[in-house]
Amino acid sequence: MIIVLSLLIIGILANYSGLIAEKLKLPSLIGMMIVGMLIGPSYLNLVPQGTLEISSTIKDVALVTVLFIGGLGISLDQIKQIGRPAVLLSVVPATLEGFVIAFLSMKFLGFTFIQGAILGFIIAAVSPAVLIPSMISLIDRKVGQDKAIPQMLLVGASADDTIAITLFTTFLGVYLQNQKGESISIVSQLISIPISIFASILVAFLLFKISEFALRKVKNDYIKVVVVFIISLMMRYAEKTTHTQYLNSLLAVMIYGFFIRNYMKESAQFILDKMNNIWKYGKLYLFSFVGMAINPTLVGEYIYVGLFMLTISLSFRSVGVLLALTGTNLNLKERIFCVIAYLPKATVQSAKSSIPLQMGVAGGEIMQAIAILSVLVTAPLGAIGIKLTSDKLLNRKEDKYFDEVMKYS
Repeated sequence: MIIVLSLLIIGILANYSGLIAEKLKLPSLIGMMIVGMLIGPSYLNLVPQGTLEISSTIKDVALVTVLFIGGLGISLDQIKQIGRPAVLLSVVPATLEGFVIAFLSMKFLGFTFIQGAILGFIIAAVSPAVLIPSMISLIDRKVGQDKAIPQMLLVGASADDTIAITLFTTFLGVYLQNQKGESISIVSQLISIPISIFASILVAFLLFKISEFALRKVKNDYIKVVVVFIISLMMRYAEKTTHTQYLNSLLAVMIYGFFIRNYMKESAQFILDKMNNIWKYGKLYLFSFVGMAINPTLVGEYIYVGLFMLTISLSFRSVGVLLALTGTNLNLKERIFCVIAYLPKATVQSAKSSIPLQMGVAGGEIMQAIAILSVLVTAPLGAIGIKLTSDKLLNRKEDKYFDEVMKYS
């Protein structure tokens, strides 16, 4: 009962803090994250331990919901249009930023290259919690649809985390093995990245074919929603429990939603509507729990060197985004928007920042401090930037394909 009551209060506080943020012309998620920080362990410590222990599960449910909605917003025609730049967006910005931070860490923090790369690839991941809801909002408002820009960023960001987390795990493994006098194959770790992406797409396709066969026999649309949502959650649960590096469940969930949107057109709109209803409540807990995981007090004496390093690394990340968009039909304004949208960090950094310290990596406390600083700087910067610039830098155009699809619901 204490957990249930605390969740109810957290939901109410997050809702009103989001409304206050909107009154101040800020994204609602900023208000939700701030209230999470205030009531969480870092400051007032008002949240029961039991609630904190299940917060990871609740965040996963919310992330699965919003990524599934994201997949439902991508058409087959758009995938053909955004394929190459989406792939490059998943690889180039994160890789470039991660290695830049690695070299900066050697210069300004006295780290070895391996230590710097561990920090670099904690920071390098874009935040799905911030970027994906913002892109779904743009899809709903038909902003950037003429060139499928939100869809391109959705796909790129979902695979971006695979790159960053795999490289973080790889360099952490190299460090720990070196401490034991053992060796680890970096090549085999890097090969796992394309395998993971391919495996995620294959898993999504197979689960779609199985569920499609079953759901065509079901007349009740509510049952269809329950089934596809459970399948999506199962993918996330499988990755979390097996700890496999060969499945990116968040990418798989999005691809699963994509298959439903394009090959179960008669049910897609109803499923989308009900998932949107779930997301209305899920976002309250996603952003408030993300806020609770942020501890600004850890930043301490590393704030200035951290800000300097982040300024340089984000500049290189922005160059990486522009390189990934080379050869596309995006104009300068649209490219600038993509740079802004790829700035925010939150989810991965909150989850991974304490791992080096826990694993006994030298300088782990510095890594945690700078990773948390990256969230404090880029999450509001990216979220506010997306909100303020989307209507100014992107075109508003009806997605005729989606409208045609949804007429049959």
